[in-house]
Amino acid sequence: MSNIGKIYYFRASYEPSIQLDINNLPDWLSVAVNWQGYRISTLPWIANVACLLGNLHVEDHPTGWKSYLESLGFKDVIPISCEDFYEDTLYC
Repeated sequence: MSNIGKIYYFRASYEPSIQLDINNLPDWLSVAVNWQGYRISTLPWIANVACLLGNLHVEDHPTGWKSYLESLGFKDVIPISCEDFYEDTLYC
């Protein structure tokens, strides 16, 4: 049984990922767009349930999530810190 417990933050390039439909992404991802591209965070409270139901197969570390995001169509995915993720809102 997988236990996904951490929130990971990523940034992905907007232009190369232009074919991506962010309205059809799974519920265990939070995706927003800003001037730097896509801002993505994982939602472990939903991802845990998806793993238990067999709907999500991911290794719970940044490299595993990065590979998963790339398989969904995100391009130039890089892990970022919480501070970088929330820099527009000035809180973490």
